[in-house]
Amino acid sequence: MTCGPKAYVFAFLVVVPLFSGLAGTSHRAEAQTASGPAAGAKRKLADAGPVLALVSLSKQRIWVYGSAGLIAESAVSTGMAGHRTPTGVFSVLQKSKFHRSNLYWNAPMPYMQRITWSGVTFHAGIVPGYPASHGCIRLPHRFAVELWGMTRIGSRVVVVPDDASVVTNVQSQLPVPKLTMVAVEDNGQSENTLGGTPASLLKIADVPATATSPRTRLLNPFERAKLIRGVASAERTAKAKAAAIAQQTSAVKAAAAKSAAASLRASESAFAIARARRDAAARAMDRSTTPDSTERAKHAFAIAEARFAETQKANDDARAREAMETAEAIAAARAEFDAEEASRDAAAKLKVAERSTEPISILVSKKTGRVHIRQSWAPIYEAPVVFKEAERPVGTHLYLAVAAEGNGETLRWLSVSLPIRPPAPQREGARQHSREPLASGRALPAQLLPKTTANPFERFELSEEAKEFIAERLWAGASLIVSDEGLSNETGTYTDFIVLTR
Repeated sequence: MTCGPKAYVFAFLVVVPLFSGLAGTSHRAEAQTASGPAAGAKRKLADAGPVLALVSLSKQRIWVYGSAGLIAESAVSTGMAGHRTPTGVFSVLQKSKFHRSNLYWNAPMPYMQRITWSGVTFHAGIVPGYPASHGCIRLPHRFAVELWGMTRIGSRVVVVPDDASVVTNVQSQLPVPKLTMVAVEDNGQSENTLGGTPASLLKIADVPATATSPRTRLLNPFERAKLIRGVASAERTAKAKAAAIAQQTSAVKAAAAKSAAASLRASESAFAIARARRDAAARAMDRSTTPDSTERAKHAFAIAEARFAETQKANDDARAREAMETAEAIAAARAEFDAEEASRDAAAKLKVAERSTEPISILVSKKTGRVHIRQSWAPIYEAPVVFKEAERPVGTHLYLAVAAEGNGETLRWLSVSLPIRPPAPQREGARQHSREPLASGRALPAQLLPKTTANPFERFELSEEAKEFIAERLWAGASLIVSDEGLSNETGTYTDFIVLTR
């Protein structure tokens, strides 16, 4: 994890308390002025909802926006020459109040918020007014504490080299949520409520959107996801309970089968002994030579014969019981296996349902020619998308849904457009492929670069299937990126879409 040089450790411990106190007071005043709260009012930044943090490397400043617009700002210190902070679209991947650097001498990094797994983070530190870190974004201590309270895992962060503006967008081209009509069943149950209505009484129904009835409700995608999660949770509980009962039943049946097998072995031993004694009595009777000995032998044989018949019946009963108990134990074991499998399936469905309540992230990439959708870090959908005028750059644009408007049929969005990445510098004497040659191996100046597309939605068209998939899951907290770029190597397991522009 990137931080600063070794001397930073001592300087941090000595200077930060005084410096951060002054800087924190300054940024608080600036933020209140910019966002315009009433005099004396205390803004609850932790209740800001979805937020977007914008960092400018040239201005060494951060602005935080929410549904109400600008809610906070502060000075920062980003990476210096040789250790530059990357630019692009990121998200908060990890948070730790008491983190220490694993690269730079165990240096303290209070209120760390990671935005790349390769080591770029926000954290409290010295903010001298110019780039001074090894790639991280240092914050005044007090602002680091406040930013910690405003963000959550997945909060969007944009880092730009120069200037960029965050604006509110209400465009017809932006996707809108799909509201779902559900039917309410009256069966007297009252638990697992969803907005005052028992989740067990709600069923998604194919009801016209114009239908109005006391037995119907209109759910937004988040409420629908909560309903599905509630049903999945109830099913998981029921399946887990059934699996536990099946396990107990199987254990009882297995014990009974084991006991029956032991009884069968004992009866077979007793039957074998009785048969041996009967056979011995029969041989003794055959060997008798006198009337008295013959009479005694007949009497002994009769007793042995009766005992043999008794043990034979007991052995037959024991064998029948063992067969029955074994069959029941096998059936119970099979039922236990099926119940455990059903419980695992229900747990897997619940896991998916729990993920479905998290905001979705959408990336429309001109480079890959596809729309990619993730939810709770995991890919859930991908489809091709065709861009018009493929030779023209689109730029990189981030849209963040911050709040619902009206009855939930539309969302309020924040957006920020990043500058187009300049072409890589070419060496002197290299063949130029553009009509405008580059002098002395330098990249084109900014004024000669193609401008970013003002409305990227005019440049591509999603399939009806993709639109439907998005509309069923779109709600506050969702983000949409339209970019020339593809998935960066920073996008992987346990990350949201990360788009690097440098």
